[in-house]
Amino acid sequence: MENLQTTTVDVNVDDRVVHCTLKERDYGDYIVFDVFEGEQYLFTLSKDGDVLFNEPEMNSEKEIMDPRELNEVVDQLRQKISEIN
Repeated sequence: MENLQTTTVDVNVDDRVVHCTLKERDYGDYIVFDVFEGEQYLFTLSKDGDVLFNEPEMNSEKEIMDPRELNEVVDQLRQKISEIN
């Protein structure tokens, strides 16, 4: 696994802006983006737009973000990632 670039993307959700940090990683034949809001891990998004979750981060059983907002963040980031590549 190789760490590639880190990008900051702003996503508008309802009446607020979510500042997302995308940490790009290359697994040889598979590129993913770990998505954070500040220090909070949100999810991992593949270059193809598939949503993946990092299991060790999810074991805390706490709500990451309102699911409706999280869905909107995912949709907007899918679009922005396609523009990055």
